Parts: sequence; C-alpha cells; structure tokens
Amino acid sequence: MATRMNPVTKLQIKVVTGTDPAATRSYTVAAALTDADILSIGSKLAALQNFPVRAICRQDDAALAE
Repeated sequence: MATRMNPVTKLQIKVVTGTDPAATRSYTVAAALTDADILSIGSKLAALQNFPVRAICRQDDAALAE
C-alpha cells in the first residue's frame, strides 16, 4: 500500500500583471485544510493584491513510498 510522505500544500493566487501572463503568488498552507478553507483564505488574500486575480489554485505535492 502506498503512503504519502512529506505532504506539502500550496495556495496559489494567479494574477494578471499585463506583462507576465503566468504571474503567481504562492503560500504554503496546512495539507489538512479543505478546498473550501483554501478558497476562503485565497479570496481574502486576493482582495489585497494590486493586480486582477485570474485564479485561486490548490497544489498538493507528496512523495510516495511503500
């Protein structure tokens, strides 16, 4: 059975800067947070951005081992 090792979850706020279509702000968050929690946090952080927000994303990353 596979086991997740060292899980890392990032909240990404993708913004439109006019010069870089892939501009992203990333924040490390607890892997146990639900999608709704991350969206709520992302929405609050997005309101503080100077540029228009294109997307709020969750990125999960973990090594797998047996």
